[in-house]
Amino acid sequence: MDKIIFQRVTDCEYPSLFSIYKKYLKPTIEEALGWDELYQQQRFNQSYQKEWFDWIMYNGERLGIICTKPDAIRSTIHIHLLIVFEKYQNKGVGSAVMKCYQKHYSDAVTKSCLSAFKVNKSVINFYLSLGYQIVREDEHFVEMERSLCFSGYMGES
Repeated sequence: MDKIIFQRVTDCEYPSLFSIYKKYLKPTIEEALGWDELYQQQRFNQSYQKEWFDWIMYNGERLGIICTKPDAIRSTIHIHLLIVFEKYQNKGVGSAVMKCYQKHYSDAVTKSCLSAFKVNKSVINFYLSLGYQIVREDEHFVEMERSLCFSGYMGES
């Protein structure tokens, strides 16, 4: 999976992203907060800018989408959404995508941040397995962070 690339979502493709968001997030949002179709559509359009979205590509095939927002002031990258399409789930794609994305941003930012619904234990465990730590939580969400700075052994001085 080391040939994963990210391809920017085009203006024409952006309107189709809400249906992907709905398919994959509605069950979790419904369980945590309740689903209001109009509210979710408005929130999606207001909260996620088109230029934050990339298709996750492998050998010319779309494996999913990722939505990230760099914050140069805080030297972080915030991962808003990572959706791996159903037929690619539980095959290591999510881990490969995250490792690739973290490597891509490690020269530009020092930390990767995200939030997850507390009811979505599998997502929380997925990010914990990648080295993320829970730094805050509220009634519905956990906020997680992971350093992108190298902290390995550099040899003797």
